[in-house]
Amino acid sequence: MYAGIKMKYFFLILMIISFQACLPFQHQGGSAEEAEMKIYNEWLFAFKLQDLKVNNEIITRPPGVEQLIFRLVIPTLGGLNFKTHCVYYQVPYKKIMGVLKIVEQKNDSTCPEVSSGDAWLEFVQLSDLKVKLENFKLIMDFKHKNLKKSWTFLLPNIENGVIHEKYQAVKERKLFPGLTLLRITEESFVNGRNTYLGKLSDRLSRGSAIRCQQVDKNCQTIGENRCDSCAYGWYQVVDYSCPQGGSKFCGQNHCGEKNEPACLRGTKVVEGVDAGICQSDLSAVLNADHILVCQ
Repeated sequence: MYAGIKMKYFFLILMIISFQACLPFQHQGGSAEEAEMKIYNEWLFAFKLQDLKVNNEIITRPPGVEQLIFRLVIPTLGGLNFKTHCVYYQVPYKKIMGVLKIVEQKNDSTCPEVSSGDAWLEFVQLSDLKVKLENFKLIMDFKHKNLKKSWTFLLPNIENGVIHEKYQAVKERKLFPGLTLLRITEESFVNGRNTYLGKLSDRLSRGSAIRCQQVDKNCQTIGENRCDSCAYGWYQVVDYSCPQGGSKFCGQNHCGEKNEPACLRGTKVVEGVDAGICQSDLSAVLNADHILVCQ
């Protein structure tokens, strides 16, 4: 019987732990500092701040009711599209907790007056919230569990009109005029508005390297030579031992490494596998494309 009671308590504790793991951010003991950091990493790249309905006044009405306090337009990861953060606040009232809720929408769109869907972040036990925009900084003062807290979010991409100066070009009114923080990845940089070829991570061994010049078995060039358009330079491989050199690929040269092209043996043309050099534990072999690789 005693063993049965212990087993019941064990399963009860296991269920409680599993339940807590599924709860949103605010029920996992997250601190105000953790929430601030999560928000800061997103809002730093914001392009628009709109619908700000309060300015450095404690929000007291309507009590117990959720309301939209502002919206932010933020570039998605990669920087080629935009998303919207709708920020809501529920004023505490009697047994109703104060809640700051951020709902993420997948495009640049208006926010409903009341939140819907899952929250990107939900921060509870909040009171005496004040919000103000000052010198391109969004400042949120509040109490969390009756302790005073303050969050400051730098918004360097937000514009506030333009500056007209005599004999000067028109300048945008920003924290750092002429400077915009971009949220791009290597892929978005290459595939967005950039016409250069290849990514830094491209490898022949992964099949991702772009061939910018191809030489056939008759030492004739097939197609155009695009190597001048390589984003990170180009390297030559050993294929048909042509007098003008072999085919070329965009990217950094990892010759001699496992499954990568063999390194050229000097400038003299050497026939066969001896034309390439590999690391001491590897041998040069011809792959299906007639390129010497190290295996």
